[in-house]
Amino acid sequence: MDLESYLDEIESRSRETFQARRSLKSFSEYMAAFCENPYSYLRNSAQYTLDMINYFGYEEAERVGLKDRRWKLFDAEFDLEIEPLVGQERVQNAIVRQLQQFAHRGRSEKMLLLHGPNGSSKSTIIGLILAGLEEYSRQDEGILYRFNWMFAERDEKLERIGFDAEDEFAPQRTDTYAYLDTKDTSCRIPCELRDPPIFLIPREERQAFIDRALADHPDRERVASLNYEYFLGGDLSPKSKRIYDSLMTGYHGDWKQVVKHVQVQRYFISSRYRTGAISIEPQGNVDAGSRPSHYEPSMTLPGVLQGSLLIEAFGDLVDANHGVVEYSDFLKRPLETNKYLLTTSEKGTINLSGYTGYLDLVMTGTANEKHLSLFKRSTDFPSFKGRIELIPVPYLLRYSREAELYQRHIGYYSRGRHVTPHTATVAALWAVLTRLRRPSAKNYSPDLAPLVARLTPLEKAMLYDHNEIPLHLKDSERKLLLNNIRRIREELDDTESEFEGIVGAEYEGRRGASPREMLGLLADAAENRSYGCLTPMAVLEQLDKLTKDVSLYEFLRIPVDNGYNDCLRAIEDVKQYYLATVVQEVYASIGLVDEEEYERIFEEYFHHVKAFDLGEKLYLPARSEYVEASEDLMGRIEGLMNINESIEMYRSNLMTKIAAYSLDNPHEPIRYDTLFPDVYNTLKQSFYSERDRVLRGVENNMLRQGSDDFEFLSSTEQAQVVEALDTMNSRYGYCHSCAKDVIAFVLRNTR
Repeated sequence: MDLESYLDEIESRSRETFQARRSLKSFSEYMAAFCENPYSYLRNSAQYTLDMINYFGYEEAERVGLKDRRWKLFDAEFDLEIEPLVGQERVQNAIVRQLQQFAHRGRSEKMLLLHGPNGSSKSTIIGLILAGLEEYSRQDEGILYRFNWMFAERDEKLERIGFDAEDEFAPQRTDTYAYLDTKDTSCRIPCELRDPPIFLIPREERQAFIDRALADHPDRERVASLNYEYFLGGDLSPKSKRIYDSLMTGYHGDWKQVVKHVQVQRYFISSRYRTGAISIEPQGNVDAGSRPSHYEPSMTLPGVLQGSLLIEAFGDLVDANHGVVEYSDFLKRPLETNKYLLTTSEKGTINLSGYTGYLDLVMTGTANEKHLSLFKRSTDFPSFKGRIELIPVPYLLRYSREAELYQRHIGYYSRGRHVTPHTATVAALWAVLTRLRRPSAKNYSPDLAPLVARLTPLEKAMLYDHNEIPLHLKDSERKLLLNNIRRIREELDDTESEFEGIVGAEYEGRRGASPREMLGLLADAAENRSYGCLTPMAVLEQLDKLTKDVSLYEFLRIPVDNGYNDCLRAIEDVKQYYLATVVQEVYASIGLVDEEEYERIFEEYFHHVKAFDLGEKLYLPARSEYVEASEDLMGRIEGLMNINESIEMYRSNLMTKIAAYSLDNPHEPIRYDTLFPDVYNTLKQSFYSERDRVLRGVENNMLRQGSDDFEFLSSTEQAQVVEALDTMNSRYGYCHSCAKDVIAFVLRNTR
């Protein structure tokens, strides 16, 4: 390696990056950039945070009973090392709405307090906002500037400010100290609050300058919605104001000479380096302070400042200014240490010894639901209530989303062992079942009340997850229930009740198994060596053990309410759901019944019913001829169905339902499995029953694979086993080991 050339390359790239980032400017260059795009320089912290979220964009998403936006910031695609947020679109949009209100009013006058049970992703949400701010500040759209005061070592000896006289390639600069060489700098004083450089324009002149810049801005609509009162009325920090006034005195009011000493510097938000993104732990009780400014012995204050007492602020809130601060576990802090935040959140000021700081930041916090319940009953809560915006963050109630969360971590907890399909889903479904609450019929209209009252926890979970309606309901009842999913989901949002001596919120998702507990359970299940892989069966066994430790898990102590909160029953419900799923996979893999066969059979049946009802012949493309509708075929299929009415009425209702679907969806093909899920389920069970003996024989043969007994099977039987196992692998993701575990599970639990 040519080390010298390598170092030169690093230097060259470093210079290019520095220039590309527009890292340093004189004040006049800053003003020129401001005029080119004033919007970017007139955003308060709320508007900036909102623009950051919009920068990453959104996509349409579906949550329980409602279509909503999912903000892509929370997918963390900009940094693959950051854990993305699963679900919680409701919380995301609540935060966006609050930021929109703050931006419209011109300042963030409330703390956004995310509250919920342990492990519901409160800190993850705020952490992603901080990470997004870091990424956004690196983009041209998110550019941020602060300023420093610059003083020269030998003002009268410099022929060109900031450059050596003998450097013939240096540009001629006689208007600014912004580019002073290090050896010519006697003192560099940063503004610790990172005041916007526009504050250096006298307030009485600032309005006219901003108005002229905005008048030339091409995006009139965007500018019209911008509240920039903070930049009109704001002023310099006490230290910068003292320096500014001293220079104005020294230069006899020559403002241009004053701003010669200003170096405008681009900065980037960073949690690591504590700039604009700060998380305060509950044990940190001193968030800001003031002290006299101290400088290195080598630094020489200019004569105009000597003898001046420069007071500067320091601390977490100062570091967070013009960004976002998070108070982690806010209500674990002593209440007295939080009282000053009443003024800070409402007025944006912080009063320190000999120093009043004006802040512009978005204040956020997290709190456990139990601590919030206690805080609401304190005498100080009314004072805080008007300065806090409460945003609940419940556990997820869609088990497929919960399974996504487990799936992200399951490889780590399985410690290299293969993970059987549906393992995360089994754990997630049980967790969601522990979180659901029984609907109360009194909260619904007379026609809806009996439907919600009959919902079992498993049916409610299926309804929430993918709008699955219980098969036993009539068509009118299904439609009514489907149209009221959101109402059911929000029934308990404002409910409070007493649990173990504490009155608190009881919104759905407030209690139940937490993701942290379930990930620990998956880790324990991975230690079960009775199975070759980490399997759903091991998870079910581990759930049995968990439910015995009532003293350790709060949700196990919740009284059973008509099937809800019954964690033991939930294990059996999950087991039966899982069994129904894997039975279909095993049977489909064996190949005796293809999934498409049900579609073909029912479509054929419908065409015969239609022709029979109209008194027409049925055209068969395969034979290129018209034939009479087959009573034999219709009767054979109807014999497989559970029909509780006359055949004529059944066929008439069938035709009416298909006709209505075609009218409502004229451009969509008819999906019989979606339109008639109960019929499809019945057809499957009937086919399975008819072929039960054959299916069980093949299953037993599959268990012999890899043993000496396998050699006693015929070549046809062996080929059938190999093909079935290969299908389970290629179509569903089973290895041969867990495929056998699943087959054994099916044989043990089916007749």
